[in-house]
Amino acid sequence: MRNFLQAEIYYLRKDLAFKSINAVFVLGSILLVVIIGNHGGYELSSPMQPLKLAGSFSLFLYLVIPMHACFFSTEGFEYGSVQNIIASGQSRPGYYMGKYMLELLAIFWWLLQFFGLFSILYLAAALVTGSPIGMESLRDDSIQAARTFGLNILYLAAYCAVIMMLGVLIRKAASAVVATFFFIFGNLLLTGYLKDSSSAFLKWVSDHSLMTQIMKFSGMYVADSEQILLSGAGDYIQAVLIPVIVILVCLPVALISLEKQDIHI
Repeated sequence: MRNFLQAEIYYLRKDLAFKSINAVFVLGSILLVVIIGNHGGYELSSPMQPLKLAGSFSLFLYLVIPMHACFFSTEGFEYGSVQNIIASGQSRPGYYMGKYMLELLAIFWWLLQFFGLFSILYLAAALVTGSPIGMESLRDDSIQAARTFGLNILYLAAYCAVIMMLGVLIRKAASAVVATFFFIFGNLLLTGYLKDSSSAFLKWVSDHSLMTQIMKFSGMYVADSEQILLSGAGDYIQAVLIPVIVILVCLPVALISLEKQDIHI
């Protein structure tokens, strides 16, 4: 298992898609800081406010990172390396879980990169321009930033569990990319179009979709011209349970499917 993980880490470091996402987040952080500064300046109520602001752009993460999970889950089938890995003694569950754990590690790195770089650049811009930096909301901004960071890790883990399951079931990169697009934008449709449905069931589905919860904790969910945020223990328990259930369903399905498949490319 250790050799397999080391080989996959080496693959990730050389992977063009991994490098491309790094570049996208660097460029995105710079552009967001410039755009925000041009519109409202760099005045801050606390040094932690940039981390809170970064959380409001969480949706951006779910349009980029899942595509890497798609390619990462199918590359072994696409290039035939999964045959050699399993033939060398690596178990099928170990192969899949190793892939999943490394994708979670990549997610953690990308979140640190995006949140961290955005905050550093924003604070630097505030200092360079002489914008005031207060301390009055330090505690609230710190709590909100930590909460958003943790929920993003959990929800990206759920997204990747679904997409990597699809990758194992489909095994072809091109077809898996199509399925990934349907999943990503299907979640957006569930949130955008079904929330005002006259059907109680469809509204329930929309209210409990992954994207609805993401938009709520990132401050982007609006219903009846009113911003709706997570509030109270009940909302937060629901926000945690939904991705956990998704992960607990998708991982066993992927493992069972991989165990029963003939690994022939």
